[in-house]
Amino acid sequence: MGLFDKIKTKTDEYARVIEWTPQWDTGAPMPQVFSNGHKTFLIYLINEPDPNWDGTYVNMIDNTSETTYPLALVEFSGHTFRFGIANDEVFSGLPLWDKGLEGYTAHIIENSTWITELKNINKVHPYYNEDRWKEKKHFTLLFHDEIFEVIATDYKIETFKTTFGQLATEVVKRMNGK
Repeated sequence: MGLFDKIKTKTDEYARVIEWTPQWDTGAPMPQVFSNGHKTFLIYLINEPDPNWDGTYVNMIDNTSETTYPLALVEFSGHTFRFGIANDEVFSGLPLWDKGLEGYTAHIIENSTWITELKNINKVHPYYNEDRWKEKKHFTLLFHDEIFEVIATDYKIETFKTTFGQLATEVVKRMNGK
Protein backbone atom coordinates (compact mmCIF):
# COMPACT_ATOMS: atom_id res chain seq x y z
CA MET A 1 0.00 0.00 0.00
CA GLY A 2 1.46 3.34 -1.08
CA LEU A 3 1.25 6.68 0.72
CA PHE A 4 -1.56 7.86 -1.54
CA ASP A 5 -3.62 4.75 -0.73
CA LYS A 6 -3.44 5.69 2.95
CA ILE A 7 -4.55 9.30 2.58
CA LYS A 8 -7.20 9.28 -0.16
CA THR A 9 -10.84 9.63 0.79
CA LYS A 10 -13.99 8.38 -0.90
CA THR A 11 -14.39 11.73 -2.68
CA ASP A 12 -10.81 12.38 -3.80
CA GLU A 13 -10.17 12.22 -7.53
CA TYR A 14 -7.61 9.56 -8.44
CA ALA A 15 -6.51 7.42 -11.37
CA ARG A 16 -6.96 3.67 -11.39
CA VAL A 17 -4.90 1.70 -13.92
CA ILE A 18 -7.06 -0.67 -15.97
CA GLU A 19 -6.11 -3.59 -18.16
CA TRP A 20 -5.99 -2.59 -21.80
CA THR A 21 -5.48 -5.08 -24.61
CA PRO A 22 -3.93 -4.77 -27.05
CA GLN A 23 -1.33 -2.39 -25.67
CA TRP A 24 -0.23 0.45 -27.92
CA ASP A 25 3.29 0.96 -29.20
CA THR A 26 5.08 3.11 -26.64
CA GLY A 27 7.44 4.78 -29.11
CA ALA A 28 5.06 5.72 -31.92
CA PRO A 29 1.45 4.83 -31.14
CA MET A 30 0.18 7.36 -33.72
CA PRO A 31 -3.25 7.83 -32.08
CA GLN A 32 -6.03 9.34 -34.17
CA VAL A 33 -9.44 10.42 -32.87
CA PHE A 34 -12.77 10.64 -34.72
CA SER A 35 -16.08 11.75 -33.24
CA ASN A 36 -19.54 12.58 -34.52
CA GLY A 37 -21.51 13.72 -31.48
CA HIS A 38 -22.69 10.20 -30.55
CA LYS A 39 -19.58 8.04 -30.48
CA THR A 40 -15.85 8.52 -30.34
CA PHE A 41 -13.37 6.33 -32.17
CA LEU A 42 -9.67 5.97 -31.43
CA ILE A 43 -7.10 4.34 -33.70
CA TYR A 44 -3.61 3.45 -32.50
CA LEU A 45 -0.62 1.35 -33.53
CA ILE A 46 -0.48 -1.92 -31.59
CA ASN A 47 2.73 -2.87 -29.82
CA GLU A 48 3.95 -5.86 -31.83
CA PRO A 49 7.71 -6.27 -31.39
CA ASP A 50 9.60 -7.57 -34.41
CA PRO A 51 11.15 -10.90 -33.34
CA ASN A 52 13.97 -10.35 -35.87
CA TRP A 53 14.93 -6.87 -34.63
CA ASP A 54 18.60 -6.76 -33.66
CA GLY A 55 18.63 -3.19 -32.35
CA THR A 56 20.68 -1.76 -35.23
CA TYR A 57 17.88 0.07 -37.05
CA VAL A 58 14.70 2.04 -36.45
CA ASN A 59 11.38 1.38 -38.17
CA MET A 60 9.75 4.62 -39.24
CA ILE A 61 5.97 4.60 -39.11
CA ASP A 62 4.25 6.56 -41.87
CA ASN A 63 0.53 6.86 -41.29
CA THR A 64 0.08 8.29 -44.82
CA SER A 65 1.66 5.32 -46.60
CA GLU A 66 0.06 2.19 -48.02
CA THR A 67 1.98 0.10 -45.48
CA THR A 68 -0.21 -2.20 -43.41
CA TYR A 69 0.24 -2.11 -39.67
CA PRO A 70 -1.32 -3.87 -36.69
CA LEU A 71 -3.92 -1.28 -35.64
CA ALA A 72 -6.51 -1.11 -32.90
CA LEU A 73 -9.88 0.56 -33.33
CA VAL A 74 -11.58 1.53 -30.09
CA GLU A 75 -15.22 2.56 -30.19
CA PHE A 76 -16.34 4.49 -27.12
CA SER A 77 -20.01 4.88 -26.27
CA GLY A 78 -19.59 8.56 -25.54
CA HIS A 79 -18.64 11.68 -27.44
CA THR A 80 -17.08 14.10 -24.96
CA PHE A 81 -13.31 13.88 -25.28
CA ARG A 82 -10.02 15.75 -24.95
CA PHE A 83 -6.93 14.96 -26.97
CA GLY A 84 -3.39 16.29 -26.99
CA ILE A 85 -2.70 18.02 -23.69
CA ALA A 86 0.80 16.73 -22.86
CA ASN A 87 3.59 14.32 -23.79
CA ASP A 88 5.58 11.85 -21.72
CA GLU A 89 8.24 14.44 -20.85
CA VAL A 90 5.74 16.39 -18.74
CA PHE A 91 3.50 13.64 -17.36
CA SER A 92 4.84 14.34 -13.87
CA GLY A 93 3.19 17.77 -14.07
CA LEU A 94 -0.29 16.29 -14.49
CA PRO A 95 -2.61 16.86 -11.50
CA LEU A 96 -3.17 13.13 -10.93
CA TRP A 97 0.43 12.03 -11.44
CA ASP A 98 0.90 11.39 -7.71
CA LYS A 99 -2.61 9.98 -7.49
CA GLY A 100 -2.31 6.78 -9.51
CA LEU A 101 -1.62 8.06 -13.03
CA GLU A 102 1.09 6.05 -14.84
CA GLY A 103 2.73 6.65 -18.20
CA TYR A 104 1.83 4.54 -21.25
CA THR A 105 -1.19 3.00 -19.54
CA ALA A 106 -4.98 3.22 -19.53
CA HIS A 107 -6.94 4.47 -16.53
CA ILE A 108 -10.35 5.17 -15.15
CA ILE A 109 -10.45 8.42 -13.21
CA GLU A 110 -12.45 7.80 -10.06
CA ASN A 111 -14.45 10.70 -8.59
CA SER A 112 -13.75 12.60 -11.80
CA THR A 113 -13.94 16.37 -11.47
CA TRP A 114 -14.52 16.52 -15.23
CA ILE A 115 -17.69 14.41 -14.91
CA THR A 116 -18.80 16.60 -11.99
CA GLU A 117 -18.22 19.69 -14.13
CA LEU A 118 -20.29 18.23 -16.98
CA LYS A 119 -23.08 17.22 -14.61
CA ASN A 120 -23.20 20.74 -13.17
CA ILE A 121 -23.44 22.24 -16.66
CA ASN A 122 -26.27 19.88 -17.57
CA LYS A 123 -28.28 20.40 -14.36
CA VAL A 124 -29.88 23.52 -15.83
CA HIS A 125 -31.65 21.38 -18.46
CA PRO A 126 -35.37 21.02 -17.58
CA TYR A 127 -35.17 17.23 -18.13
CA TYR A 128 -31.88 16.66 -16.31
CA ASN A 129 -31.72 13.17 -14.85
CA GLU A 130 -28.97 12.25 -12.39
CA ASP A 131 -29.41 8.56 -13.27
CA ARG A 132 -28.04 9.16 -16.78
CA TRP A 133 -24.65 9.87 -15.23
CA LYS A 134 -24.33 6.74 -13.09
CA GLU A 135 -22.72 4.61 -15.82
CA LYS A 136 -20.41 7.34 -17.17
CA LYS A 137 -16.69 6.74 -16.75
CA HIS A 138 -13.73 9.00 -17.34
CA PHE A 139 -11.13 7.05 -19.32
CA THR A 140 -7.59 8.42 -19.69
CA LEU A 141 -4.92 6.91 -21.94
CA LEU A 142 -1.36 8.21 -21.75
CA PHE A 143 0.43 7.85 -25.08
CA HIS A 144 3.98 8.92 -25.91
CA ASP A 145 3.14 12.35 -27.33
CA GLU A 146 -0.54 12.76 -26.47
CA ILE A 147 -3.11 12.12 -23.80
CA PHE A 148 -6.58 10.94 -24.76
CA GLU A 149 -9.49 11.36 -22.36
CA VAL A 150 -13.13 10.47 -22.94
CA ILE A 151 -16.34 10.33 -20.93
CA ALA A 152 -18.14 7.14 -21.96
CA THR A 153 -20.21 4.31 -20.58
CA ASP A 154 -18.17 1.60 -22.27
CA TYR A 155 -15.82 0.73 -25.11
CA LYS A 156 -14.97 -2.11 -27.44
CA ILE A 157 -11.67 -2.81 -29.17
CA GLU A 158 -11.15 -4.46 -32.55
CA THR A 159 -7.82 -5.20 -34.21
CA PHE A 160 -6.91 -4.91 -37.87
CA LYS A 161 -3.93 -5.43 -40.16
CA THR A 162 -4.46 -2.52 -42.54
CA THR A 163 -3.34 0.98 -43.43
CA PHE A 164 -4.21 4.00 -41.32
CA GLY A 165 -6.14 5.41 -44.28
CA GLN A 166 -8.23 2.29 -44.80
CA LEU A 167 -9.11 2.11 -41.11
CA ALA A 168 -9.99 5.82 -41.08
CA THR A 169 -12.35 5.18 -44.00
CA GLU A 170 -13.96 2.35 -42.04
CA VAL A 171 -14.49 4.71 -39.07
CA VAL A 172 -16.19 7.29 -41.28
CA LYS A 173 -18.52 4.61 -42.64
CA ARG A 174 -19.43 3.53 -39.10
CA MET A 175 -20.05 7.09 -37.98
CA ASN A 176 -22.37 7.66 -40.92
CA GLY A 177 -24.29 4.41 -40.62
CA LYS A 178 -22.88 2.59 -43.64
